Amino acid sequence: MLKKVNLDAKLKKSELKKLLDEKLGYELGKAQRAARDAGMPVIMVFEGWRNSRRSEILGKMMQFMDARGFHVYTSSRITEEERKLPFFTPFWKRLPAPGHMAIYRHSWYYLKNDMEVKNEEKSVNTTFDHINAFEKQLTDGHYCLLKFFVHVSEKQQEKNKKNIIKETGKAWKPIHEIYSEEDQYDKFYKRYNEMLKATDTEYAPWNLISGDDVDVAEYEVFNAIVDGINKAVKAFTTYKEAQRLSTNVSDSKRKYDVLSKVDLSKNIAKDEYKAKLAEYQKRLRELQVEAFNKGISTILAFEGWDAGGKGGAIKRVTEALDPLDFSVHPYSAPNQVERMFHYLWRFWINVPEPGQFALFDRTWYGRVMVERIEKITPDVDWRRGYDEINEMEKEWTEANIVVLKFWLQIDKDEQARRFKERENNPEKLWKITDEDWRNRAKWGEYEDAVNEMIGRTNTDYAPWIIVEANSKYYARLKVLKSIIDALEKKLKDK
Repeated sequence: MLKKVNLDAKLKKSELKKLLDEKLGYELGKAQRAARDAGMPVIMVFEGWRNSRRSEILGKMMQFMDARGFHVYTSSRITEEERKLPFFTPFWKRLPAPGHMAIYRHSWYYLKNDMEVKNEEKSVNTTFDHINAFEKQLTDGHYCLLKFFVHVSEKQQEKNKKNIIKETGKAWKPIHEIYSEEDQYDKFYKRYNEMLKATDTEYAPWNLISGDDVDVAEYEVFNAIVDGINKAVKAFTTYKEAQRLSTNVSDSKRKYDVLSKVDLSKNIAKDEYKAKLAEYQKRLRELQVEAFNKGISTILAFEGWDAGGKGGAIKRVTEALDPLDFSVHPYSAPNQVERMFHYLWRFWINVPEPGQFALFDRTWYGRVMVERIEKITPDVDWRRGYDEINEMEKEWTEANIVVLKFWLQIDKDEQARRFKERENNPEKLWKITDEDWRNRAKWGEYEDAVNEMIGRTNTDYAPWIIVEANSKYYARLKVLKSIIDALEKKLKDK
């Protein structure tokens, strides 16, 4: 792909100044305001050769934009602690709010195209397929994503380096040691070509920039930004209008049937329950210490029918854990802030640190249950959720995280009994709401959604564990035993 770039292109500074003063500079600011007014978030990625003067290009660009509307990041400043988390976690945490911009001078590409060249064995745990999936999630989530690669010749790179050394003085040396491509131009050229070819997609194409003449580079970048944002704003406003007028129509052809096969007669005596509970909690506490020492994290996702016993199961798990090393994250409908971001954002920000437990009471699966049934999200959007969730969970497990998902299954009669018990008990009355009864009226729709959810997202790396929960005692023990078995297997494999 780099062969297509015309590095001989020239532009006089006087020409660029005239272009900026008369039109392009104004258009940059106008495009930013259009994105802000539309509430469309924008992400710009600036990759390229070392010493390709990207900072200079960015600095000029920002002269024509409102600094209050963007934030500049670089993945070279991601902390060592952040590097221990799943690869894309820092980038999820830095998603721009509606109408704002996140600008990356080095993004999720720099580790891939730098560390692998220097030392293949120390390359990060990501792939171009993961990068493509991440970018598709962003663009499918209506983020405007613009990617630029500034290409320079080896001769120009060396010339730029000498000028930077002269300008930077003593401060140059450590930067040079960290980011040097010195004497590796041909090797990096090949790797960059591989990277560009593998990640040049219809939804996130690369803009290849001629960088030997910085004036040409600025002109090409600014034009591409104006054009890219304006097209994205038009598509974004069209989507929002279509969403306002749309009527969801489900067209699932394949039918899934998981829940009807669950044996809800399973039970256990109270004395046996108490003995096993103590045994399992003791073993879980031991495994927590082992997992912490080996940097193995655990994500436990709890879903189930209203009054299915999620809270009781979570309580028996957390009773066994050191409180310093776990956190429980309850979720309901997204609040005003959470609705500003991609629907997966609020879960990515709570990914546990190495050795920690994170328990999610309600989860990302609301996308394909509540949002589907209540017609909160258009069909085309929630249907993507299955693949997006599978990809997210795969990335988590590849980052040394155990992911277990529990569906607590009860029958309709048991749910009614528990609802009435809550209504008649002043200490439990707060647990029952009108919405619980309303959701119960849609039992059949939820059952269809849950069957499809489990069928489409039950994977080897992040399995669903269906818990027979008519008996609370049996359910709590099964949850604990499932966690123990998974951790023992992970620790053995480790």
